[in-house]
Amino acid sequence: MPELVDKTTEQSSEALYTVVAGEGDGFMLGLAAGDTAGGAWELGYSATTEQATIVAYELIMNRAIGVDRVVSSLLEMDGANEDEPVLRAESAELRMWLDRAHAGRPVPGEEASLDAASRAVVLGVAFRREPGRLVEEAVRLGRLFHRDAATVASGVMAAAAVAASCFAQSGMDLIAGVAESVGGAVDLLGDLDRADRVSTLPAQVSDLVSSVGVVAGDDALELVGGQRDDPAQLVLAGILLAAPVAHRHHVPIEQAARLGGSRLGAVVGAIVGARVGIRAWPWAFANDTWFAEIGRRLVRGPDEVRDLPIPYAVEQHLMSGGRPGFH
Repeated sequence: MPELVDKTTEQSSEALYTVVAGEGDGFMLGLAAGDTAGGAWELGYSATTEQATIVAYELIMNRAIGVDRVVSSLLEMDGANEDEPVLRAESAELRMWLDRAHAGRPVPGEEASLDAASRAVVLGVAFRREPGRLVEEAVRLGRLFHRDAATVASGVMAAAAVAASCFAQSGMDLIAGVAESVGGAVDLLGDLDRADRVSTLPAQVSDLVSSVGVVAGDDALELVGGQRDDPAQLVLAGILLAAPVAHRHHVPIEQAARLGGSRLGAVVGAIVGARVGIRAWPWAFANDTWFAEIGRRLVRGPDEVRDLPIPYAVEQHLMSGGRPGFH
């Protein structure tokens, strides 16, 4: 039997809301915390957070995704200008995509991947008030990197969960919102690989309403199908873990990191961080003040990054052994 909510969470059959805390501005801190907890890079956060930072800068500056600019920024982080590569512990799927992009053009990969979900959480904050656009932009960003429909759909679900959390939505209402968003994405994914898998996702998500309250990662995955190689199932398990209002905010992130490593830890961290706002997390990681400011600007502006550090420079400084943190 799954382990149900203990005294660290609130359980109710009613709609659950908490007080809105910053309307999502803590998402980036939570993302970096979850990435760090997953341990992909033993000294802190990994390429998962670095990619999200690139997407966040793009959205702060332009309030839209410019595909060419995102590709160029990622290639710069990977040493395209004959500089030192600064992407750390990147996934195999991202590595193959980068190699293809360096060789000529970015070709979406056929592999299933959790990368789409951890990238798309930024869109949940940027388009938290525009649900239709959120779905469209999550699909567009996902298709830049992936041809697997379940992978792209996992990005839609992650973005939708973060958007709900921006307004302190939780429990059954958060699950229902994710189901509605993924339902709106089905028709946009029909030409991708495994499109038949996506057609059943809205009903699968809706059925999880009765399972809200699970706190153990393995139990959550079992409830959604038990397949560790399916990004949609992993993200659904992460959303189940993040749905209850936990008094110990770090517990769902730790469970997600144990279940799906840094990428799922980052997704759940972003969901929880969007709900609880800017706060310190129990484990340390570099550049936390920078991440807090990224979250604030994405939510409240200004739409300007000229007075913020250049992402490449931050990561090169971190990897060169300089004094950690945002100074």
